Amino acid sequence: MEAMKLPKIPELVMFIGSLIVSTVVVMVLGVKFGGPLIKVEASNIHGLLSIVGIQNTLLGNIIYLPSERVAFEITWQCSGMFSIALYTVVYSVIPKLRRHFREYIFGVSTIYLLNLARIFLAIYLYYTLGEGAFSLFHYTIGPLLMFTVVVLLLANAFMKSLHPN
Repeated sequence: MEAMKLPKIPELVMFIGSLIVSTVVVMVLGVKFGGPLIKVEASNIHGLLSIVGIQNTLLGNIIYLPSERVAFEITWQCSGMFSIALYTVVYSVIPKLRRHFREYIFGVSTIYLLNLARIFLAIYLYYTLGEGAFSLFHYTIGPLLMFTVVVLLLANAFMKSLHPN
């Protein structure tokens, strides 16, 4: 069994640089081209809220809850693109991970679906428990859960990449 080598300084700098560049790229692309993704996200959340019996109206990327007299704007930051970008960058800079494309697709799909559930749950919590529960989940618990999921997906993929198939 071989000992695991620590990354060299140039590799670490390249990795951190990739994270920074990808964040900027995601922000620029999100602002410039995020419209269609935002509308899909808003439409999906609108449908989920309707399924659980919460009356809501979809106006472009805005979900309005008439009973609460409140509107939620779904922005490109709500789309999960930061989590997906982080996952993609880490996946693409570690050579052993790049060989497992199905694992990558599974991870991106999982992140998207969990992010959709995160936004839905935040609005659901507002509807059932009020603004305090919404704020706690939307700004603290939800992002922490998403980060944890990304780390777990990457750890799982990395562990699988260590074992030859």
